[in-house]
Amino acid sequence: MPDMDLLLLSRWLTPVRDFLVPRVGAGARIGFIPTASSIYPDQAWLDLDRGSLRDQGFEVVDVDPELVSAATFTRALGEIDAVFVSGGNVFHLLGALRHAGADRALVDAVRRGLPYIGVSAGACVTGPDIAPLALLDDPAEAAPLTSTTGLELIDVTVVPHAEGTVGGRGRIDRTRQEFADHRLHFLRDDEALVISGGTTTVIAG
Repeated sequence: MPDMDLLLLSRWLTPVRDFLVPRVGAGARIGFIPTASSIYPDQAWLDLDRGSLRDQGFEVVDVDPELVSAATFTRALGEIDAVFVSGGNVFHLLGALRHAGADRALVDAVRRGLPYIGVSAGACVTGPDIAPLALLDDPAEAAPLTSTTGLELIDVTVVPHAEGTVGGRGRIDRTRQEFADHRLHFLRDDEALVISGGTTTVIAG
């Protein structure tokens, strides 16, 4: 836990440069995992995110566990300076990572010190359980899941777009009520979580 560095975002990528440059330097090579969005025909936000990262001075390369073998994915994690896990459907993301045999490789790399940047679904999947996201993402759209246990990199489940920008405020309020027995962190689009050295800090997003 003390060696991990995670930046968890709801929407905007503004904090990425200040998070990443002190850790891996300017011009770092970011492995971009687009998996959460692969079930959607419109993936315009992925191009926006790639463009934002490049505008911040980073090299961006896709690392897609749905398109390569587990061994190739694992090797790719060793050839990047940081990993970026995009938004989309968190249930599909988790199911696809497991189906590809990529979940453990990703967790192991992050626990060994590979900086992790997750936005929306990419933030949600890091927690102990993605079940509380069922009111925001449709589990029926996902790759088959036998368990909603997340990657367990952190001990809370991030609920993004906490001001209701995706799906409306009613879904956020229902999530708060129906999953009160879970440890939830409601993250607004203008916020980010930094987990580093065993400490969690909320910063402007």
